Amino acid sequence: MGSGASKDGSYKLTYFNGKGRGEIARLCFAAAGVKYEDIRVEQSDWPALKPKTPLGFLPVLEVNGKELTQKLVVDRYLAGQFGLFGSNDLEKAKIDEVMTTIADFTVDCTKPVFIKEEAAKAEAVKSIVDTKLPAIMAYLEKALDTNRTNSGFIVGGKLSVADLTIFFFVDTLSNISSTAIDKYTKIKDLSAKVGAINSIATYVANRKKTPF
Repeated sequence: MGSGASKDGSYKLTYFNGKGRGEIARLCFAAAGVKYEDIRVEQSDWPALKPKTPLGFLPVLEVNGKELTQKLVVDRYLAGQFGLFGSNDLEKAKIDEVMTTIADFTVDCTKPVFIKEEAAKAEAVKSIVDTKLPAIMAYLEKALDTNRTNSGFIVGGKLSVADLTIFFFVDTLSNISSTAIDKYTKIKDLSAKVGAINSIATYVANRKKTPF
Protein backbone atom coordinates (compact mmCIF):
# COMPACT_ATOMS: atom_id res chain seq x y z
CA MET A 1 0.00 0.00 0.00
CA GLY A 2 1.38 3.40 -0.95
CA SER A 3 1.04 6.56 1.07
CA GLY A 4 -2.05 7.52 -0.92
CA ALA A 5 -3.69 4.12 -0.51
CA SER A 6 -6.84 3.68 1.47
CA LYS A 7 -8.55 0.46 2.45
CA ASP A 8 -11.31 2.50 4.06
CA GLY A 9 -12.76 3.86 0.81
CA SER A 10 -15.94 2.55 -0.75
CA TYR A 11 -15.27 1.17 -4.23
CA LYS A 12 -17.74 -0.02 -6.85
CA LEU A 13 -16.50 -1.20 -10.25
CA THR A 14 -19.07 -1.57 -13.02
CA TYR A 15 -18.15 -3.49 -16.16
CA PHE A 16 -19.55 -6.23 -18.36
CA ASN A 17 -19.51 -9.86 -17.28
CA GLY A 18 -16.10 -10.53 -18.80
CA LYS A 19 -12.47 -9.53 -18.41
CA GLY A 20 -11.96 -6.96 -21.17
CA ARG A 21 -11.37 -3.37 -20.15
CA GLY A 22 -12.28 -4.01 -16.53
CA GLU A 23 -9.79 -6.73 -15.66
CA ILE A 24 -6.72 -4.60 -14.87
CA ALA A 25 -8.77 -2.74 -12.27
CA ARG A 26 -9.87 -6.05 -10.74
CA LEU A 27 -6.24 -7.20 -10.67
CA CYS A 28 -5.27 -3.97 -8.88
CA PHE A 29 -7.87 -4.66 -6.21
CA ALA A 30 -6.64 -8.24 -5.90
CA ALA A 31 -2.98 -7.25 -5.63
CA ALA A 32 -3.78 -4.67 -2.95
CA GLY A 33 -6.16 -6.90 -1.04
CA VAL A 34 -8.82 -4.20 -1.15
CA LYS A 35 -12.51 -5.12 -1.15
CA TYR A 36 -14.85 -3.63 -3.73
CA GLU A 37 -18.26 -4.20 -5.24
CA ASP A 38 -17.81 -6.00 -8.57
CA ILE A 39 -20.86 -5.09 -10.65
CA ARG A 40 -21.04 -7.25 -13.79
CA VAL A 41 -23.45 -6.05 -16.43
CA GLU A 42 -25.14 -8.52 -18.76
CA GLN A 43 -25.56 -7.44 -22.38
CA SER A 44 -29.32 -7.59 -22.01
CA ASP A 45 -29.17 -4.97 -19.24
CA TRP A 46 -26.74 -2.63 -20.99
CA PRO A 47 -29.22 -0.56 -23.09
CA ALA A 48 -31.03 0.60 -19.94
CA LEU A 49 -27.79 1.32 -18.07
CA LYS A 50 -25.86 3.01 -20.89
CA PRO A 51 -27.52 6.47 -20.68
CA LYS A 52 -26.89 6.52 -16.94
CA THR A 53 -23.10 6.25 -17.35
CA PRO A 54 -20.88 9.36 -17.67
CA LEU A 55 -19.84 8.78 -21.30
CA GLY A 56 -21.97 5.88 -22.46
CA PHE A 57 -19.41 3.12 -21.96
CA LEU A 58 -17.74 1.01 -19.28
CA PRO A 59 -15.85 0.59 -17.01
CA VAL A 60 -17.08 3.04 -14.42
CA LEU A 61 -15.41 3.21 -11.01
CA GLU A 62 -17.33 4.74 -8.13
CA VAL A 63 -15.19 5.96 -5.23
CA ASN A 64 -17.09 7.12 -2.18
CA GLY A 65 -20.00 8.04 -4.44
CA LYS A 66 -17.94 9.85 -7.10
CA GLU A 67 -17.62 8.37 -10.58
CA LEU A 68 -14.58 7.90 -12.81
CA THR A 69 -14.68 6.48 -16.31
CA GLN A 70 -12.19 5.61 -19.10
CA LYS A 71 -10.23 2.37 -18.64
CA LEU A 72 -6.73 3.87 -18.32
CA VAL A 73 -7.94 6.60 -15.97
CA VAL A 74 -9.49 3.97 -13.68
CA ASP A 75 -6.40 1.75 -13.82
CA ARG A 76 -4.00 4.62 -13.11
CA TYR A 77 -6.12 5.92 -10.25
CA LEU A 78 -6.30 2.55 -8.51
CA ALA A 79 -2.60 1.92 -9.09
CA GLY A 80 -1.78 5.26 -7.48
CA GLN A 81 -4.03 4.55 -4.52
CA PHE A 82 -2.62 1.08 -3.94
CA GLY A 83 1.12 1.70 -4.33
CA LEU A 84 1.28 0.10 -7.79
CA PHE A 85 2.37 3.14 -9.78
CA GLY A 86 6.11 3.35 -9.23
CA SER A 87 8.31 5.19 -6.75
CA ASN A 88 9.26 8.29 -8.76
CA ASP A 89 8.14 10.30 -11.78
CA LEU A 90 10.34 8.41 -14.23
CA GLU A 91 8.97 5.06 -13.09
CA LYS A 92 5.44 6.42 -13.34
CA ALA A 93 6.13 7.58 -16.90
CA LYS A 94 7.50 4.16 -17.91
CA ILE A 95 4.51 2.41 -16.34
CA ASP A 96 2.18 4.76 -18.19
CA GLU A 97 4.06 4.13 -21.44
CA VAL A 98 3.70 0.35 -21.07
CA MET A 99 0.00 0.60 -20.20
CA THR A 100 -0.77 2.87 -23.14
CA THR A 101 1.26 0.81 -25.61
CA ILE A 102 -0.48 -2.42 -24.62
CA ALA A 103 -3.91 -0.76 -24.63
CA ASP A 104 -3.33 0.41 -28.22
CA PHE A 105 -2.12 -3.02 -29.35
CA THR A 106 -4.92 -4.89 -27.60
CA VAL A 107 -7.44 -3.20 -29.88
CA ASP A 108 -5.78 -4.97 -32.81
CA CYS A 109 -5.17 -8.32 -31.18
CA THR A 110 -8.78 -8.79 -30.10
CA LYS A 111 -10.29 -8.07 -33.52
CA PRO A 112 -10.02 -11.73 -34.68
CA VAL A 113 -12.36 -12.74 -31.86
CA PHE A 114 -15.24 -11.18 -33.76
CA ILE A 115 -14.48 -12.88 -37.09
CA LYS A 116 -16.91 -15.76 -37.58
CA GLU A 117 -15.36 -17.48 -40.58
CA GLU A 118 -12.65 -19.78 -39.18
CA ALA A 119 -10.17 -19.53 -42.07
CA ALA A 120 -10.34 -15.72 -42.02
CA LYS A 121 -9.97 -15.71 -38.25
CA ALA A 122 -6.90 -17.95 -38.41
CA GLU A 123 -5.33 -15.71 -41.06
CA ALA A 124 -5.99 -12.59 -38.97
CA VAL A 125 -4.40 -14.20 -35.90
CA LYS A 126 -1.36 -15.30 -37.93
CA SER A 127 -0.93 -11.77 -39.28
CA ILE A 128 -0.95 -10.30 -35.78
CA VAL A 129 1.42 -12.90 -34.33
CA ASP A 130 3.85 -12.73 -37.27
CA THR A 131 3.87 -9.02 -38.12
CA LYS A 132 2.73 -6.97 -35.13
CA LEU A 133 3.54 -8.95 -32.00
CA PRO A 134 7.35 -9.12 -32.42
CA ALA A 135 7.76 -5.35 -32.15
CA ILE A 136 5.76 -4.97 -28.96
CA MET A 137 7.43 -7.99 -27.38
CA ALA A 138 10.86 -6.59 -28.22
CA TYR A 139 9.81 -3.32 -26.60
CA LEU A 140 8.62 -5.07 -23.43
CA GLU A 141 11.72 -7.24 -23.21
CA LYS A 142 13.93 -4.17 -23.54
CA ALA A 143 11.99 -2.51 -20.72
CA LEU A 144 12.72 -5.53 -18.53
CA ASP A 145 16.40 -5.55 -19.53
CA THR A 146 16.85 -1.87 -18.67
CA ASN A 147 15.43 -2.23 -15.16
CA ARG A 148 18.70 -2.11 -13.24
CA THR A 149 17.23 -3.69 -10.13
CA ASN A 150 17.01 -7.06 -11.96
CA SER A 151 13.82 -7.66 -10.01
CA GLY A 152 12.00 -9.28 -12.90
CA PHE A 153 9.44 -6.48 -12.85
CA ILE A 154 9.10 -3.68 -15.41
CA VAL A 155 10.23 -0.89 -13.08
CA GLY A 156 11.93 -0.80 -9.71
CA GLY A 157 11.98 -3.69 -7.32
CA LYS A 158 8.29 -4.37 -6.85
CA LEU A 159 5.03 -5.13 -8.60
CA SER A 160 3.35 -2.32 -10.52
CA VAL A 161 0.26 -1.96 -12.66
CA ALA A 162 2.53 -2.30 -15.70
CA ASP A 163 3.28 -5.88 -14.64
CA LEU A 164 -0.43 -6.55 -14.07
CA THR A 165 -1.13 -5.16 -17.54
CA ILE A 166 1.43 -7.51 -19.09
CA PHE A 167 0.02 -10.42 -17.09
CA PHE A 168 -3.43 -9.78 -18.53
CA PHE A 169 -1.98 -9.12 -22.00
CA VAL A 170 -0.39 -12.58 -21.97
CA ASP A 171 -3.73 -14.06 -20.88
CA THR A 172 -5.48 -12.27 -23.75
CA LEU A 173 -2.91 -13.48 -26.28
CA SER A 174 -3.27 -17.06 -25.06
CA ASN A 175 -6.96 -16.86 -25.90
CA ILE A 176 -6.32 -16.02 -29.54
CA SER A 177 -3.27 -18.26 -30.03
CA SER A 178 -1.94 -20.93 -27.67
CA THR A 179 1.58 -20.52 -29.09
CA ALA A 180 1.71 -16.72 -29.53
CA ILE A 181 4.24 -16.05 -26.77
CA ASP A 182 6.17 -19.33 -26.74
CA LYS A 183 9.43 -17.76 -27.87
CA TYR A 184 9.19 -14.70 -25.63
CA THR A 185 10.61 -16.31 -22.52
CA LYS A 186 11.25 -13.11 -20.58
CA ILE A 187 7.63 -12.04 -20.92
CA LYS A 188 6.44 -15.53 -20.04
CA ASP A 189 8.63 -15.45 -16.93
CA LEU A 190 7.25 -12.07 -15.90
CA SER A 191 3.69 -13.28 -16.37
CA ALA A 192 4.44 -16.41 -14.33
CA LYS A 193 6.05 -14.28 -11.60
CA VAL A 194 2.92 -12.12 -11.33
CA GLY A 195 0.64 -15.15 -11.47
CA ALA A 196 2.53 -16.77 -8.60
CA ILE A 197 1.82 -13.88 -6.22
CA ASN A 198 -0.57 -15.34 -3.66
CA SER A 199 -3.24 -12.63 -3.91
CA ILE A 200 -3.21 -12.79 -7.73
CA ALA A 201 -3.22 -16.59 -7.84
CA THR A 202 -6.17 -16.68 -5.43
CA TYR A 203 -8.11 -14.13 -7.46
CA VAL A 204 -7.47 -15.92 -10.77
CA ALA A 205 -8.48 -19.28 -9.30
CA ASN A 206 -11.76 -17.90 -8.00
CA ARG A 207 -12.78 -15.31 -10.60
CA LYS A 208 -15.77 -15.90 -12.80
CA LYS A 209 -14.87 -17.97 -15.84
CA THR A 210 -15.28 -15.96 -19.03
CA PRO A 211 -13.35 -16.31 -22.32
CA PHE A 212 -12.53 -12.58 -22.55
